[in-house]
Amino acid sequence: MADLDTDVQLRRPYAPRMGSEERREQLLDAVLRVIVERGVHKVSIESVASEAGVTRPVVYKHFGDSADLLNASLRREEARALAQCSAAVTVSESVCGSSSIALVVYGNLLQMFEDSPGLWRAVLQLADSATPAFRRTVERGREEAATRLAEVLRAHAADRGPEADPLDVDVHARMIVALVIESGRLLLSRPEEYTRERLVAAAGSVVDKVTQ
Repeated sequence: MADLDTDVQLRRPYAPRMGSEERREQLLDAVLRVIVERGVHKVSIESVASEAGVTRPVVYKHFGDSADLLNASLRREEARALAQCSAAVTVSESVCGSSSIALVVYGNLLQMFEDSPGLWRAVLQLADSATPAFRRTVERGREEAATRLAEVLRAHAADRGPEADPLDVDVHARMIVALVIESGRLLLSRPEEYTRERLVAAAGSVVDKVTQ
């Protein structure tokens, strides 16, 4: 699959003849670009066809209407986002032994926003959408991310031994996910002012209890 964030900037042309699955991916790439550049409300058969450089019948061959386009895009971007989240919260033992597990994971999660800005701009726009189905899907993604993070924090807490202060890992995990989302908004909207390094440094005091 093409790098979507590069596609947003370079507008690489696609081959005129494609297999069904390749064409579908091309159209979903176009949906993502429309969301990022013009907003969720601008996604339509016509706008996606224009963005992809194809005719409307080509889009109708794969998607019934704009709702179908958005739902398919949401499913794909949800899968991509969750895969990135899972990788971000997987932290090696060597890192855990030398740094705050919470800050390492927080920094890793923010790295996702830097690595795939198009994806995460679209995710945040979909999260803000008035469509209940989109909000439910995004909330499910947040819950899955928090659950995975809680597992990591719980394992880390167990390694600290019984003498360490107990942690409410479920609450901490959800607080970190919420912090990452709001920090990601700053990183994407004002990257020169709110750099990842600045955000990680500021988050140290917020998640300090996790490392005590």
